[in-house]
Amino acid sequence: MVALSTFFVVYPLIIIIKRAFFGESGLDVEGIVQLITDPAVAEVILNTISVVGVSGVFALLVGALFAWLNERTDADAGWISELLPLIPLLIPTIACVIGWVTLLSPQAGLLNALLRDLFSLVGINIRRGPVNIFTYTGFVFVMFLYLLPFSYLIISAALRNLDPALEEAARITGASPLRTFWKVTLPSIRPALAASALVLIIQGVANFSVPIVLGTGAGIDVLSVRIYQLLYAYPPKVDLAIIMSLFMMITAQTALILQRWISSSGRFATIGGKGSAASRIRLGRWRLPVRSAMIGYLLATSFVPVVGLLIVSLQPLWTARIVWGRLSLSNYTHILFERQMTSDALQNSLMLGMAGATIGMLIAALIALTVRNSPTWLQGPIDGMTVLPAAVPHSVMGVGFLFAFGQGWLNLHGTLAILLIVYLVMYLPQAVRSASAASAQVGRELVEAAAISRASPLTVFRRVQLPLMMPGLVAGWVILFVHCAGELTASALLSASNNPVVGLVLLDLWENGSFPQVAAMSIVVTMTFTIIVLVMLRYCRGGLRR
Repeated sequence: MVALSTFFVVYPLIIIIKRAFFGESGLDVEGIVQLITDPAVAEVILNTISVVGVSGVFALLVGALFAWLNERTDADAGWISELLPLIPLLIPTIACVIGWVTLLSPQAGLLNALLRDLFSLVGINIRRGPVNIFTYTGFVFVMFLYLLPFSYLIISAALRNLDPALEEAARITGASPLRTFWKVTLPSIRPALAASALVLIIQGVANFSVPIVLGTGAGIDVLSVRIYQLLYAYPPKVDLAIIMSLFMMITAQTALILQRWISSSGRFATIGGKGSAASRIRLGRWRLPVRSAMIGYLLATSFVPVVGLLIVSLQPLWTARIVWGRLSLSNYTHILFERQMTSDALQNSLMLGMAGATIGMLIAALIALTVRNSPTWLQGPIDGMTVLPAAVPHSVMGVGFLFAFGQGWLNLHGTLAILLIVYLVMYLPQAVRSASAASAQVGRELVEAAAISRASPLTVFRRVQLPLMMPGLVAGWVILFVHCAGELTASALLSASNNPVVGLVLLDLWENGSFPQVAAMSIVVTMTFTIIVLVMLRYCRGGLRR
């Protein structure tokens, strides 16, 4: 399994690296010289570090806080508290960004129009704004919202799997909830925190949809956008784009080393042979204020953009002024029943999302267990190979697959098969991170007990390891499903009009100025994704209760 995954990672990279560094006459370093001597490269790298660093830190802190409040205190509001942090994840990233643009665009933003009306009541007349989403703050804010669900999913799954006996023992000895969290809970979920940080770095650096809309509008150039510009320049500068992606590879490998050091530098709690439900910390008079503040914040940051998309989807043309008498469902009728390409794209993306998430998490679980049971000297190379795709921009990976599998005798270009394979390769690191965090908490004594009873390795995996890893695997499944079903960048290179996907159709509608149809398509996709994710989360909860 690892060898097959390695082939699909390494072979396309060999093809594109050969194209970048070797010309017809041999070694060609002209591209490296051009990038080193370009003064704008340093600015692009600093912009990337700044945006990803600030948004990633906030996403890790807020995600951990929400996970702890929902899993360990009585401030949770049931399924509402579980769903709200995930709403940005349920919307294709480009649609989520467009949702914020519909609200906070300085001229046509719906929320800005409302604020201008309110200011006019007190004699303050503003022609534009007052909020501008196309700024550094707006860029970081939307990137933070994009990263938050990844942190929340991984950490909440770890807390759900954590043996509550350790925390209860600390509280019995008189430790306060805060001290228990700092001294017991936090060290016990260290693998999940490290995995979450790694995923945030990978996702932030490689993200394309947020910076292409907001970063470009704000004049903040980052690596993913610069690489995209090089790939789609005329003529394409594929070699320069690949060379610039080396920084992403270095970033991912550095993050992997730090994650492994954090995970191995101390002991952490595992799932023992007997499971028990965690007792909730009672917040007393703080319960209602904390719950209200959490739900209010999540509604403001997650639900409001969906409302913006909904309003625009009902308009014949996107304007800041809502004419209620002109609102209709004509855009939904058009994309679902009159435009074959959009309905086909929705079906294809759902099929690719489910297949990619299921196959991807099974592969990730096998790789995670292989790494855990392998000799120490072999763990590093295997783990390093699985994280390698995350260091390659999706545009570059798409180019690699285009040259490797989209031409010649094995021409898969435009087929669903090549899309499924490239999705599995691109999102393998996130899947393995989630599976590794889940497998790290499965006690070895359970596996040893099953082995003593003469159970085969397949039986041990199916009856012991897989059920105990299920919360973490479901978290990873949700991430993979939404990513595969809403992927944009590589799909633009590998898909075709006879096999369209959601991300490509949304980008096409946006570029053609069909903003109400983009909003309508985004709402349909969001509702579909939400239903599927809720079913998976409920299945996970039901499995734990049984």
